[in-house]
Amino acid sequence: MSISVLPKEIRLQLWAHAYFSQPPRLVALATRPHHEDHKEDSFCPRYSPSPAPTVVNICQEARAEAHYQALKVGHVVTLPYDNEPNYTSEAFYFRFETDILYLPLEGPHVKHYDDSPEVGLLAHFREAIGCTPTLLRNIAIEKVVYSGFEDGSLSNVLRDFPTMKRMIMLITERNMRDDAVKKARFCRAARRIEWTYEFDQCKTGRDSEEWFRPRPFACNVDFATRKGGELEIVPKEVWREWTAEGPSMDDVE
Repeated sequence: MSISVLPKEIRLQLWAHAYFSQPPRLVALATRPHHEDHKEDSFCPRYSPSPAPTVVNICQEARAEAHYQALKVGHVVTLPYDNEPNYTSEAFYFRFETDILYLPLEGPHVKHYDDSPEVGLLAHFREAIGCTPTLLRNIAIEKVVYSGFEDGSLSNVLRDFPTMKRMIMLITERNMRDDAVKKARFCRAARRIEWTYEFDQCKTGRDSEEWFRPRPFACNVDFATRKGGELEIVPKEVWREWTAEGPSMDDVE
């Protein structure tokens, strides 16, 4: 039986259910080509290249109902950009409770300032129209070793999203073939990012002199490779062995 013969109120319920029940989407942020001589304290023009929820592309009625439901619960996000008067920012869908925010910080597509703590991808998302930082639950992170050991910019912005439940550390296929020392280093970098996040949240609203010892991976941490627009999760029993195979974690720098 065709869905078109159903009463409209039933069809709308089906479209709404399809919108909310779709599995978590990987929603990336990206920077458009633009004049790069602008001030360092202003955002670049950014958007999400990720496909919209599946139901949006079924038919006009489904698209309208999905958009209505998304607006009602605050799932429509726009990244502001004011440097070019004729530029129109594109809104995109992000279900804060389930979707995964993906920050692509490696590869030829990366533009200047993408990893900036003030005007980078994550900082821009924090200031987006429709974004409520306390609702973000899932994030996928690249440049794990760099962010864990060499630069604290990522952690400086992560602390502004206080209720995250899952961090996905992205590892390349090449890294998967690295020796035990490099794999152990990756694990330790991931642990530092998560520990720093937990420490920041524990310190919020408390005496700055209070001593706190982070617990390993209190926030749910996964490792994953990226294939196309999807994530392939590395089983925990695989990457937890990387530390055991390498030298002592105290020796891995």
